[in-house]
Amino acid sequence: MIAKMPSLLSSSSNKKNERKQPSVALRIGIMGVMAILLLAILLFRIWFLQILSGDTYIAMAEDNRIRFIPEEAPRGVIYDRNRQPLVENRAGLAVTVFPAALKDPEVELAELSKVIQVPMEEIQKQLDLHKEDTYRSVVVKKDITPEMKSYLIERIPLYFPGVDIKKFPLRRYPLATEGAHVLGHVGQIDEQELTEPRYEAYKLGDEIGKEGVEYEFDRFLKGIDGGSEVEVDAAGRPKVEVRSIKAQPGDNVVLTIDSRLQKATEDSLLYGINLAHQKNYLAANGAAAVVMNPKNGEIYAMASWPNYDPTVWVGGVSDSAYLALNAEGANDPLLNRAIAGQYPPASTFKSVTAIAGLQDGIISPLTDFTCTGVWDVLSQPFKCWGSHGDVDLNKAISMSCDTYFYNVGYRFYKANSQGMQNWARTMGLGRETGIDLPGEAVGRIPDPDWKARVGETDIDKMWMPGNSVNMAIGQGDMLVTPIQLASVYSTIANGGRIVKPHTGLRVEDPVSDEPIASYRPPDESTQLGISLENLRAVQDGLVGATAQGTTVGDTFVGFPIPFAGKTGTAQVAGKTDYAWYAAYAPAKDPQVVVVVLIEQGGGGGSVAAPVARRILEAYFATPAPAQPAAASAGR
Repeated sequence: MIAKMPSLLSSSSNKKNERKQPSVALRIGIMGVMAILLLAILLFRIWFLQILSGDTYIAMAEDNRIRFIPEEAPRGVIYDRNRQPLVENRAGLAVTVFPAALKDPEVELAELSKVIQVPMEEIQKQLDLHKEDTYRSVVVKKDITPEMKSYLIERIPLYFPGVDIKKFPLRRYPLATEGAHVLGHVGQIDEQELTEPRYEAYKLGDEIGKEGVEYEFDRFLKGIDGGSEVEVDAAGRPKVEVRSIKAQPGDNVVLTIDSRLQKATEDSLLYGINLAHQKNYLAANGAAAVVMNPKNGEIYAMASWPNYDPTVWVGGVSDSAYLALNAEGANDPLLNRAIAGQYPPASTFKSVTAIAGLQDGIISPLTDFTCTGVWDVLSQPFKCWGSHGDVDLNKAISMSCDTYFYNVGYRFYKANSQGMQNWARTMGLGRETGIDLPGEAVGRIPDPDWKARVGETDIDKMWMPGNSVNMAIGQGDMLVTPIQLASVYSTIANGGRIVKPHTGLRVEDPVSDEPIASYRPPDESTQLGISLENLRAVQDGLVGATAQGTTVGDTFVGFPIPFAGKTGTAQVAGKTDYAWYAAYAPAKDPQVVVVVLIEQGGGGGSVAAPVARRILEAYFATPAPAQPAAASAGR
């Protein structure tokens, strides 16, 4: 029994080996099949990449060593009517970042932020705007200082890979702050602006006109950007220029502005502010003036105070500078009061009331009323600034008699007529003049419908006799802009035509200076149908209002050119009076209209009229009086 046991064990072992052999073979077979499949997939992928997609990946490899460096085109030059440069270009330096070449973006950009004094968030924002364009250098700081340039040049190879410094055209203002509100400034386009139809051909990063002429004429001033494709090494350093596209500068724009008269107008406004302070109107802190050709609407000068320095926008306005411009005590220096400031016109509106009354048969040139200093027809007495006795239309305009115009306004009310509103709108008030500058306000011409909409109580919603009486002297709820008033007085001066104010004169080729297009608007003047007799009655009254002893006092004594003008002293709730003066000259053949407003400056005759005289002296190049002219505090 014991001797047979090895034989039994051996037999059992052989049977087990026989059972295992098929299993091993199966596994080897499966592995072989898998190896063949993997090899087939690998061969297919190699064939796909090299044969089907070869061109694509070759292009990607090329892109990986090609960098596009954009070159922004210089904007066109802005000239005055005598081709004196108002805005031109200067060479500046900009810092660019090529994101793909950054080794440690967070650390490198944080250090760059400190050097160029741009917040890290702002740098990242610029890079994010262009993240889809992987191989483009992105401008993150314009107009760097020499110190920044020196620091970066020494450290770029080791510490700032992907950072570069390149030339960049920047705006230059040879006449400093002169005409800042008219000219405007430029800035980088934002995502919201890109949705506007006018910017459909623009892209992120482009600089556009933001205000004034820069905005209105942007399509001419903006050139066509260029750039260069350069081959770079593994460190991102340029080696060879592959292709270059030369930038094309924008067209030049010539304005109707006369820089000499513009400076005189701005200086005169500052004189008016100081004059108001001398007369103890210490709150006077804002002003506007318009100097305009009444025959064709050309703007010779347009000024607004307070002013601002447009260079703060060059290279991008800093947060501190922007906050200072918008600070509560700054009094809105960015507001162009000449086209966007809205004020009661006061007695300057009496010319419109007179035309409305004459045209609608409410009065005639011979109609007279008695002024005792108080008009007490209604339950509430209305005061006149003087006691003028028997007054006809000529004397009413010359002396700015409120009582006369109270009566005219009351006659309109009793006739259930909106003649004053209708003629005000016909002459351009309550709507845009269409001047070629952005931001124009429309003003307001109140009427019964308007009161019904805005009134809070049943009484407030009603058009009362006092509303018509107040409107007749340019008070109450009426608001106008200086440019609108300049348009009204141009209509009176030119014989009853409305002309469109404009600052653009022509567009010129940047190389040859040849005119490309005239930017004078087509002759859209409208003859209003005011009878010559009625118009002459108003014109004669305005000439009489410039004489010594009227509301301008002695302001124009010695001025050699006969002219026409009207004062205005607007009452504004909670503030001291606003001073107006509107004039045109010469009286018989008007060449120029001047409108002046001094916020909280007091009487129009004592503060605004002296400013207008200085502007007229500059226009006609007449000598100034030896001593400052004394002036009354008339209306």
